[in-house]
Amino acid sequence: MEQIIYSLQEYKFLVAIVGFVIIIIETFIPALPLVAIVGANAFVLGIWVGFFISWVGSSIGSIALFFLCNKFAESTFIRKISDRYKNIEKFNKWVNKQGFTMIFITYLCPFIPDFLVTITSGISKMKYTNFIPGMVLGKFIMFLVISYIGNDFKDFIKDPVKLASLIVFIIIFWILGNKINKKIND
Repeated sequence: MEQIIYSLQEYKFLVAIVGFVIIIIETFIPALPLVAIVGANAFVLGIWVGFFISWVGSSIGSIALFFLCNKFAESTFIRKISDRYKNIEKFNKWVNKQGFTMIFITYLCPFIPDFLVTITSGISKMKYTNFIPGMVLGKFIMFLVISYIGNDFKDFIKDPVKLASLIVFIIIFWILGNKINKKIND
């Protein structure tokens, strides 16, 4: 394992490019583990470079996906689904009403799939002036925390104060994520 890490350290520029591209691809293919990618970028490239590459790449990917979904929001396929399921229209109105706050909180929580939030925001025709700042700021905080943990993972696990603060942080955002999901389902 250590040999792999040392090898990666020698090719930081290539690792940075690969990390950047993978985080953009993760935006479109949510099966890739976002937290692991961000943590790995911070571990290999250092906290600040890894954080910045992850944050910018993910933000660019989310903006591209948002505009792509926004463009196809009026397609025949989407209209047929909306006509069939009346709750979708109700949900779209709720998303637009919540605006920046909802986007910020959902992107702040690592337990809410941002892929679905981005698609929903694009299809519901949310204003990009609400979506982009909320998404960028929410991801900024979430990625900074993940990068901090990924950069010093071994020491993080050994330090009980850091570990306890992580557990509290996870519980708080898990509760926030559940509350948002309940509001969405109401």
